[in-house]
Formats: sequence, C-alpha cells, structure tokens
Amino acid sequence: MKSTKDNTVHKVAIIGSGPAGCFLAEILALKLAAVQIDIFERLPHPFGLAVNGVAPDHLHTRKVTEQFERTLARDNVNLIVNTDVGRSISYSELKQRYDRVVFATGASEDRKLGIPGEQLQGIYGSGCFTRWYNSHPDYKDLKPLIGQRVGIIGNGNVALDIARVLAKTTEEHQTSALSKSVRAHLSQCNIGEIHILGRRGPADASFSLPELAELGSLSQAGVQVAANALAGVETQNLPPSQQKMLQQLQHYAEAPEDSSVAPQIQFHFYATPMAAIGTTQLEALEIRDTRRGTLYTLPLDTLITAIGYRTPAIAYVPYDAELGRFAHQQGNIESGVYCLGWCQRGPQGVIPTNRSEAMKLARQLIRELES
Repeated sequence: MKSTKDNTVHKVAIIGSGPAGCFLAEILALKLAAVQIDIFERLPHPFGLAVNGVAPDHLHTRKVTEQFERTLARDNVNLIVNTDVGRSISYSELKQRYDRVVFATGASEDRKLGIPGEQLQGIYGSGCFTRWYNSHPDYKDLKPLIGQRVGIIGNGNVALDIARVLAKTTEEHQTSALSKSVRAHLSQCNIGEIHILGRRGPADASFSLPELAELGSLSQAGVQVAANALAGVETQNLPPSQQKMLQQLQHYAEAPEDSSVAPQIQFHFYATPMAAIGTTQLEALEIRDTRRGTLYTLPLDTLITAIGYRTPAIAYVPYDAELGRFAHQQGNIESGVYCLGWCQRGPQGVIPTNRSEAMKLARQLIRELES
C-alpha cells in the first residue's frame, strides 16, 4: 500500500458503486481536504442494489440515486464502469496505485437450498429473478418459466417483493419501472397460486409492516394465512415492530377468503423444503412440517429461493468461504484495505444502514490519511 506522507492528494479506490460505495464517496469527497476517488464498477451503469435490487414498483426508494448522481458529478469523484476488479485490474495493482482501497461489492450470489432436485428447470434464486425483472444486463436474456403455481422460499421482504410483483395486474405494473419486455412476459403468465414458505414460525419472520400490508391492497389478489399458523405465538416480549407484523398476519388469517380473485397468496410457516420433485421440470416440493414432524407435497411449477446471498470472491482478496464474504476484522481486510456494506456484514440491513456504516468508515479513513 502506498504511503501518503509525500502526497498532496490522497487517492482512494472504491470497488462497487452501490449504496455503500456511493455513500462513502460522498462523505470522503466532502470531508477530506485533498482526495481523488475512483469508483470501479463491473457493470456499464452505477448504483448497484439501488436499481438492481429495489423492487421496480418502489420508485420512492430508488430516488436515492438522485443523491448518488450528484456525488458522481463532483470533480474529485471518478466513475470507471465496465471494469471487473480481479480481471481488468488486479488486487495488487489497486494496492500499488491507491492510498486506500475499499471493497463495497455487495452480495450477488444466491445461496443454494442444498436439497435434491435443485437443478430442475423452473427453480431460480431470488437474486437471479429480481435482476431479471429489474433489467440487469447479466440477465437480459433470461426468460423464466413462470407457471400457475409459484413457490417462494423465504420470510423476508425480498420474498414479499417477488410475490407482489408476480401478483400485480398489467394495469398495476404501468406505474412501475419494469421494462416493456418484462411487462410483456409477466402479462402472459396465468398465476393462480403463490406460496410463501418460511422454515421457522411467524414470530421469526423478518417482514416489515408496510411491505406485508401492501399485499392486501393488490387489486386482484387474495392473501391467506392459516389460523393455526399463529396459534401459540407469544407476542408480549417481542419488539413493537414484530408485534405489528404479527397483527397484520392475524388480520389476513381472520379475513374471509375470496376465491373469485387470483392469484391467491398463501403463507406457510414451519415449512422446511426437503426435495424438489420432477424429471426435468419442477413438479412439486416435498416439505417437512417442523411442528408436527410430518412430510407433505406441494405441487409447484416455479420455485424462487430468497434465502440469502454470498459475496463473489475476487482473486487474492482474503475471503471467508464459510460466511460467503470477505475475511476481515471489523471491516479491515489488511493494512489500507477495507470492506463495507453487504460484502462486510452479510446481506442484511436496508439502504440507510449503509450510510451510517459509511460514515463510520469515512471517519477512520480521514483520521488515517490526515495523520
């Protein structure tokens, strides 16, 4: 790593132009007296998760990119696209050229279920699927097989986002950021059932209330929660946000079923996938009910797994294969090299979380570079 003592301008490389990288660039560009920031982006466009991961019908969330555009327009910030670090430029080259290097590459690889039949056609990771409907260049040629019966494994907001996008009508999609080709593909689908499967109970779900309640406002979809799924759930010691989430699930459980609308979105808890069944194409999912210890089969045509992500490894950058992210100590990979965001803490937290963490790292970098 270069010494900065004789340099009048500090050179910082940020790998990744998503929220974590852009927030850090913004703070350093404003607070560090003399700095040149180069942001390396593998794709032909910036902003990462802010455009490739945010649901296409949540346009207000995507407005954060307007702030990032102002950062990229600053004289001391340079965006370098179509550059795959580890191939286009090596890790050792970065360390030689820059005073500090920060990896903010996110976590883009879908975690595997690890069950028999996972290779069947009609099974997709949520990262792959959401990047398809968000027109990610790596997935522009994907034409997912979306049948009448769709299963989504996961009890977080990604699962809700996917269910909502699939359940919306063509008219509801008109106000979203979906491309014409994706809208056309979705309009040809005839989805009758969407099953959201969680391996643990409702109290362990990480749904946020607005996203969960939003399902109830869809024009042509019903929401079902089995009444016995909430039986015995103790709520008094849970955080208020979790209690409100469970109240919304209870509301769905108590609401009369309207069989005249489709698709029907049904929540399944205590449902552990055991095997995907089919010859070449998915036909069903074998599930273990962890409360009763029994097995049952759910007929499905399409399965989307929303069970987490891993950070892709980069040649010679220390990596923790078990955790699926860069190896580090409190964000420090090695002398002068740091990581930030999902590639540091794993795939959790929302966009504002990255800002607070970027502020913390920026303070540390400023202290080091100005000492």
